[in-house]
Amino acid sequence: MRKRTVRFLACTLSVVAALSLGACGGESKKEASKPGDDSAIAADSPYKGKGYDLSQKENVVMYMVGDEPKDMQEVMDKANTEYFEPNLNTTVEIKFLNWSDYSTKYSLLLSGGEDVDLIYTAAWCYYNEEAAKGAFLELTDDFLKQYMPYSYEQQPKESWDQISIDGKIYAVPKAKSTFTSYNIVAVRQDLIDKYGLTVPDSWDNYEKYLTELEEIKGETGVVPLNTNANREQLLTVFLQDHQVQPVTEGYDWMYDTEGKEDAPSTDDIFYFYGSDLHLQYCLEMAKLAEEGIWSSDAINDTTDAQAYFENGTSGSFVWNTSVFQAGKNLESAGNGTYAVYDITPDTPRSRASYATDAIAITTKSDKQERAALVLDYMKTDTDLNRLLMGGIEGKHWELDENGDRVTLDAASNYSWNNWAWALNSESEPDEAGLDPRQTEIQAEIDSMEFHPEIAGFTFDPKNVQTEYTIIKSLVDEYKQSFALGIYGDDTEEQFNKFKKTLEDAGLDKVTDEFKSQYEAYLERKGL
Repeated sequence: MRKRTVRFLACTLSVVAALSLGACGGESKKEASKPGDDSAIAADSPYKGKGYDLSQKENVVMYMVGDEPKDMQEVMDKANTEYFEPNLNTTVEIKFLNWSDYSTKYSLLLSGGEDVDLIYTAAWCYYNEEAAKGAFLELTDDFLKQYMPYSYEQQPKESWDQISIDGKIYAVPKAKSTFTSYNIVAVRQDLIDKYGLTVPDSWDNYEKYLTELEEIKGETGVVPLNTNANREQLLTVFLQDHQVQPVTEGYDWMYDTEGKEDAPSTDDIFYFYGSDLHLQYCLEMAKLAEEGIWSSDAINDTTDAQAYFENGTSGSFVWNTSVFQAGKNLESAGNGTYAVYDITPDTPRSRASYATDAIAITTKSDKQERAALVLDYMKTDTDLNRLLMGGIEGKHWELDENGDRVTLDAASNYSWNNWAWALNSESEPDEAGLDPRQTEIQAEIDSMEFHPEIAGFTFDPKNVQTEYTIIKSLVDEYKQSFALGIYGDDTEEQFNKFKKTLEDAGLDKVTDEFKSQYEAYLERKGL
C-alpha cells in the first residue's frame, strides 16, 4: 500500500455551537460504536485512531441522479483502490438514476428492496417529501460530530439552516453556493449571423428568435427549442422576467421581489400553480407549441435537451451556467457556433440555497455509520473530492502553474462536476482559460446578486401532509402538459379545471399553514 499525503480542505466555519438537534424521527440503527478495531486501515488514514470499528469490510451503495459518465468505472476503481479501501476498509459503488426516468424510479428505489445507503436529494428532488415519509436518517448533532467529523467542522453554518426541516437535518448539503437556480440561454450564433435572426437579449426577443428559427426549420433542420418533459426549460426564465421567485427552495409558493431584498408580507405570497401568473405562462407555452417551436411529440421524448443542442439539432438550450459546456461541445463537434444571453438582465438574482444539492443516508441502510464516514471522506479530502468531481488528474484534467484547472481531451468521457454537485466545495480549482463569453456573463450575474432577507426560511408540511401530497401529485401530473402546450386552444378551460382540482384538494389549507410558518419565521428573525 503506497504512502501518500492526505490533504483536507481548509476549515471555513465551525458549527459547534450552531446545531442543537433533538434525536427523533429516523434514528441510526446502531448505538454509537465503542472504540473498535481499526487495524485494517492504513496508518495514515484520516480516520485512524478515532475509535471507529472498521474491522469488517463493507460495500456502500450510493445513487445519484443523471447520466453515468463513460469513464465512471475507471474513476471508481481508482477511488476504491487508493482511498476507500485503504482508509476506510470499504468499497463504494455509485449507481445512476437517469434523467429520463429518475422521477418515476426515485421513490420506488427507497421503498423497495434494493441496497441504498446514500442517495442524492435536493429541494427539487424529493428531499422534503421523502424526509416526511421517513426514508432519510435524521442527522443529529451527535451523529454528525461522531461520524462526519470533518464535514461538521467545515460546512458553512447557513447550509445546515437551509437544509433543516423544522429544525431537523435529513441530508448533508453541498458546501458551495452558486447561481445554479438562475437560468440563461445558449443559442446558435452561426444561424443568427447567417440568417440575420433577432438577437435574443430579452424574453420578448428570445421568443422572436425562436419564431424566426421555426420559419427556416425546413432549410436548417434545426428545431428552435428541442425540449421535453425531462426539463421544463422556460419556466425559470419566465419567472425571472417577472422578478418572481420561490419563498423557499423546493416549494411553489412565490412572491414578486420587485428587485428588493426585503421580506414579503404574507399577503404578497401566492401558490404559483393555479395562479393568474401560471395561466399567463400556460397560454404563452400553448402559443409557442402551436407555432412549432418544439416537437408536437415532446411529451414522449426522453432524450436530454442538452444533447440536442450539442448535436446541432436544437437552436436553443436554456439552463444555468452548464449551457457553456453544451456550447463548447457543440463547437468541438463542428456542429455550429454558440452564444449565451442573459434574457432577463435587469432581474436581481440570488445564489441557490445549499439545499439545492445534498446527499442523504437512508433509514433502510444497515451500514449507516460507514456510509456517513464515506460521505465525510468524499466531501473533505481534497484529492478524493477532485477525483470524484472531475476524474483522473493527468487524464481528464490537470492544474497549470497558477493552480487553475485545465480540461484535457479525455474530459469528454468524464467532465468536471457532471454528477457530483452535492460534493461541491470552495476548494475546487478555478477553470483555466475560461471562454470570454462565460466570464462576461458570469460578471453580469455577479453584479446583479442580491441577498433576500428570507433566504433561511424552510417549510415543514407535516401538519398538512395528506393535502400537500395530493396537491404535489396533481401538479406533477399536469405541469409538463401545460409547459409543453399540449392543450392548445383548450388551455384555459383545462387550466380552470386544474385550478378547481387543487382547491378541492385543500390548497387553501396548505397555504394557510405555509404562511403561518412563514410568519413565525419572521417573528423569530425580527423581520
